[in-house]
Amino acid sequence: MKFTVEEFLRMEELGKMTLICGENGLKKEIKGATIIEAPDIVKFINGGELLLTGLYAFRSCTIEEFKNYISELQRKEVSGLILKRRRLVEDVESKIVLLKEYAEKCNVPLIEVPFEISFQTILSLVMERLFNEEVTKLKYYKTTHDNFMALSLSNSYKKNPVGDILDMLNKLIRNPIALYNQNMSCYASAGDEEIGFELSKNASEYDPGIFSNYKYMEQKGEYTQYIVRISLNVGVQMYLVIIEKEIRFNQMDCIAVENAIVALQYEFSRKFAVSKLEKKYQHDLLNNILNGKVTSADELKKNASLLGMNPNGYYRVIVFGVTYEGSPQKKMNERLRHINWLEEVVKQQLMDVKVLTDMDKVVAIKTVNPNRTQVEYRKELKEMWNKVQTGMSRHNKKFRVKAGVGKIVDGIMQLAVSYQEAADAFSFIDIAADILYEGNSYIMMFSDLGIFKLLCQMDDPAMLLEYVPESLQKLYNYKKPQQEDLVITLKTYLNYNQNLSKTAQDLYVHYKTAAYRIAKISKITGIDFDNANERLAVRIGLVVYKLIENYNKM
Repeated sequence: MKFTVEEFLRMEELGKMTLICGENGLKKEIKGATIIEAPDIVKFINGGELLLTGLYAFRSCTIEEFKNYISELQRKEVSGLILKRRRLVEDVESKIVLLKEYAEKCNVPLIEVPFEISFQTILSLVMERLFNEEVTKLKYYKTTHDNFMALSLSNSYKKNPVGDILDMLNKLIRNPIALYNQNMSCYASAGDEEIGFELSKNASEYDPGIFSNYKYMEQKGEYTQYIVRISLNVGVQMYLVIIEKEIRFNQMDCIAVENAIVALQYEFSRKFAVSKLEKKYQHDLLNNILNGKVTSADELKKNASLLGMNPNGYYRVIVFGVTYEGSPQKKMNERLRHINWLEEVVKQQLMDVKVLTDMDKVVAIKTVNPNRTQVEYRKELKEMWNKVQTGMSRHNKKFRVKAGVGKIVDGIMQLAVSYQEAADAFSFIDIAADILYEGNSYIMMFSDLGIFKLLCQMDDPAMLLEYVPESLQKLYNYKKPQQEDLVITLKTYLNYNQNLSKTAQDLYVHYKTAAYRIAKISKITGIDFDNANERLAVRIGLVVYKLIENYNKM
């Protein structure tokens, strides 16, 4: 026997329903049912369906756009329209008037149901009349699949696609839903409702009663929580959490969950692909600017606009790198993984920065206030370094972050200057620590290098050697096992202003040993430690030898 709209209206399980218009279509046969939660679902309609809508799919479209959807619907011979009113829909009354006009013109019954009746309840009751239990599940699977696919392929909802998928699932199963990331932070929830969740060690495995590629878990509390662990296609693990607060979670809900997960996987794959393209595009733009490859003012303004930067703003470039204390990083994969971690930490910890990777370094372009004092800048830079170092220490306590800092520049046209300075300061940060006699320093401003900036910019070891006094060259040419100890002793002795006691303490040697080494150095080199000019020349020479060592390692 045929199941008609008139018989549907007499179903007691659905409570009081109101026939708004379209009485002439009450004898129409219902051949199926589907939900309109995305405008594109019209493409999936075959005819004879009972359409269910809260108009949420059309919440932000214009009246003209809604008329176009109605025109598409007129070409489909649907059996009836079930309406639930929502206050969140723009121009809702005007859109309902258009639905009434369509229903009267096409003899399609327009029926309003109470808001508390779920669409899933309506779908289940209709399908029970049309099919047996197994076919009902298959039909419901196809219905939910079509709706989630239409939502995924729609271009009208892209402001919050993950939230829209969760909202649709929420309407189907009528329970609070949230999506948590692998760090157990809430990524999104249906209706932006806050849901407290913590995965318990006592969570037990749950059988959804259907074939599934996902692991379902159940944990008890004030409300029973059902958790589905999802491994997304982009290498990320997430947890879909359903709180059994309003109605019982059942097998039909699991069918809806399965299709929601497929839609989420599609959306995260799309977001990942778009993100990679955007990152690559922005990386290329920034790389060209930093390396001075963009010289046209118009092109710079265009690039600044695409990057969301003020072409006339004030910026400073900081180059970050990471070393692993204890053992050298030999494997390329390890180094890449560490740089990826560093990039993420810099993005998370620093404000007002544009970030890109450059081989084994991370480059940050920071917006700055030109009116701040140098003391304030130094304090801010130290705080920034501390944040990045703390973030990297969470991965491994042996990581040590280094940072080279360029000067403040006016406009992105000058970024290449700041970048070159930052790269130079980073390259010579170990030497810079020697220059300032501060031991292990991990952040260095290029401006602090003073006269040594000129030496740092030389790349010819033969030319650099000319800045080393002959006396110090004799010590470096001393081919005896003690040569390295003598160089370290000389450097320490000069750092402590020729104080033998402090030199001995710093080197953990006896006072007489330190005195013997200094006497030995004097004999080999002929350095006059009472001559201030000669002492300065030797200090500079020690730094230059460090530069030469670095060049020889390249």
